[in-house]
Amino acid sequence: MSTRDDPAELPPACGWTADRPESCSVDTALDERAESAATAIVLPIRPRTAYVDGAPLFCLAGEAVLAWNYVGLVAHIDPRVPIYGLQASAEPRTIRDYATRYLAEIRRIAPHGPYQLLGWSAGGFVAHEVAVRLRAAGEHVRVVVLATDPEAPAPAPADCVALLLGDRTPAFAAAVEGATNPSSDDTAAAINAAMAGTIDVTGDDLDRLADLSATAARMVSGHRPSWLPGDLTVCIPGREPGGTDRLDPGATVRRWRPYVEGAVTGFVLDATPDELTAPDVLPEIARILATAPPCARTTC
Repeated sequence: MSTRDDPAELPPACGWTADRPESCSVDTALDERAESAATAIVLPIRPRTAYVDGAPLFCLAGEAVLAWNYVGLVAHIDPRVPIYGLQASAEPRTIRDYATRYLAEIRRIAPHGPYQLLGWSAGGFVAHEVAVRLRAAGEHVRVVVLATDPEAPAPAPADCVALLLGDRTPAFAAAVEGATNPSSDDTAAAINAAMAGTIDVTGDDLDRLADLSATAARMVSGHRPSWLPGDLTVCIPGREPGGTDRLDPGATVRRWRPYVEGAVTGFVLDATPDELTAPDVLPEIARILATAPPCARTTC
């Protein structure tokens, strides 16, 4: 009889790419309606198999809603490491609610550690909370947060159209040329045209993604991080959203210290907050992941 540790019990392997978003099956056990694999809560970027059996990396999207930006890590992370994106869901309303929801998915995919967590902006707070719970259970966890500051203002909702298009913005502009105040359905049709049929979204899908992004951004306000046993690694944007240099990037590390039992290690990167998951920055993120120490309460 197989167990939950048996790869046969895990979701089937598939090769998701932005150009083939329907190539992965979807687990709908916790969702009322089936969604495309590209927008489901779990995005299997490089799924666990008999040969991809390292400590899985879970990438949390935060107010970006979709974890597509993390797909580029495949080229820079050890090929034995499974990689999953955790995307926004309609159910959670707080950081801790999201941690509960994501922890269930993480345990379903990998019942036992070690684990690796990577979260951007609001997703960094969720990754921190998930790490708190996993370490309390005695699991080894490596956790890295991007552009996540306990005292920073709440982030703005993300541009969901830009997230869906990636580098296809010129094609989208051509598709909507001449339109004034396009509706959600018009915008969806233009996205589908720009994506050359590789994804099919509706106006309702766009409205849902915008609502999810706004909720994820709002939930940062008033959130007080839990006490984290062990260490935390923080990737800090060295430039402000407008491109000017930040005056005191090290302040982010100081602001995390009251919430972390172990060491808080900061890496200042030559990027704005939105650029920390850009293709040219992902190799540096992968290097930081490789050097961040995995730790549990019993060892840190």
